[in-house]
Parts: sequence; C-alpha cells; structure tokens
Amino acid sequence: MNTSIYKRLIQYKDLFAILIWRELLIRYKQTTIGVLWAILQPLSMMLLFVLVFGMVLQIETGKCPKPLFYFSGLVPWTFLSASVASSIRALTDHRELITKIYFPRELIIFSKIAVFFADFLISIILLFIMIYFYHIKFSYNTLWIIPLSFILIINTATISLLLGTLNVYYRDVKLASEFLLRFWFFGTPVFYSVDTISIKYKILLFLNPLTFIIENFRRVLIQDRTIILWQFGFAMTVSIIFFIIVYKVFTELERSFADVI
Repeated sequence: MNTSIYKRLIQYKDLFAILIWRELLIRYKQTTIGVLWAILQPLSMMLLFVLVFGMVLQIETGKCPKPLFYFSGLVPWTFLSASVASSIRALTDHRELITKIYFPRELIIFSKIAVFFADFLISIILLFIMIYFYHIKFSYNTLWIIPLSFILIINTATISLLLGTLNVYYRDVKLASEFLLRFWFFGTPVFYSVDTISIKYKILLFLNPLTFIIENFRRVLIQDRTIILWQFGFAMTVSIIFFIIVYKVFTELERSFADVI
C-alpha cells in the first residue's frame, strides 16, 4: 500500500509543491509580521493557559513547570486541530480545480497539512528552547519525538481525509466542525494530565489518539523517560491500519467528487 501511494503521488510532486506554495501565500498575504504568527500564536495560547488553568483554576501539573506542561500539549494539538479544521472544507473550496482537471485529490488536503507541519516544526524548536531554559537535560529519549511526530502526522492525515470526504457529501460536517473540535479539545489532555483522571475515564481518554501522543511528548521531553514499546507498537499499528482503510475509501470515492461537489 505504501508503494502504491508513492507511485500515485510522485508524478504530481510539482503540483503538490505549487499547492503548498499557494497555501502559504494565501495564509500570509497582506500580513505585517508574516511567519512570525507561527511563533506568536502558540506562545499566546500558552500564556492564556498558564493564566486560566494554572493560576485561576490551579489545575495540577505535577513537578513540571506550567508553561512547559501546557506548551508541550499545545504543540501536537494545534497541529492536528488546525490541519483538520482547514482540511474539512479543502475539497469544496477547490471545486473549480476538481471539476476541470484530474489529479490525486488528496494533494489538496496534504498541502494544507504540510503548511501546518511547518508551524509544528517551529513550535518544536520553541519547545526545545523552553526545555533548555528550564534546565531539563536532553537525552536519547528525546529522539522518540521523531516517531511520535510520525504517528501524529498519520493520524492527522487520516482524520483530515475522512472529514474532508464526508464534507463533500454532507455539508453539515463543516457546520459541526467547530463544535466537534471544541469537544475533542476537552477530551484531550492538553491542559491536564491523565494521571489526575480516574481509571474508568482514563480508558476512554486513550481512545483518543492524541492522548498517547501528548502524554508521551511530555514523557520523553520533560520527564526523560522512554516510551513503553508495546504501547508504541500498538499505537503505530492502529494508526497505519486506519490510514490505509480511510485512504482506500478516499481513492474510491474521489471519482465522484466532481459530480457531487
């Protein structure tokens, strides 16, 4: 399946680059500070979390400094939620392109994800700077951030393809997306730790793929602990299986996009 995906997309690599460049131009057109928004947005959210959840609500973050705790949760959440929110309407927003020429339609969604992945990398750099600032040592466990990011990308692509496809046929998805993402946020341990949740709710939380990713972001970067291998293997396997299923459905349905959209 991986080979077939590669063969399907490689011949359209130039179009993919154009779509990414177009998304960047649209995003930062007529902005004064441009890409600096990629830095200011996560930092401003972190400060808001420190004020509301840390100082006002006084939610326990253990021994971890509050800014570092919140920011390490915001980095993966922001990437996934922003990518999904943008991808939901990606296909319908490009109806003129879809109805005129053929190309793998997933390139539109992947270009959206690629732009937010650039923001994600900037946020990771900021996170490393904060870790250094708080005198937390780096170790070999830090390298786990790479496979964790891969799982994050796979899950982001899966959900984006699924909701983007559903929105072609059911425009209610676009209308309900804001509520869905807000509900999902509170079911994700961004501003709290699963250690503070009772066991029966903790099991429900781990049905959310972001729970494993965020908790292990903190585990390998802040706590200097390694990942439990069987959990990582399970998360990776499930993520890839769901991606293959959703991608297969997407490629089957895309033939009718031009007629429906």
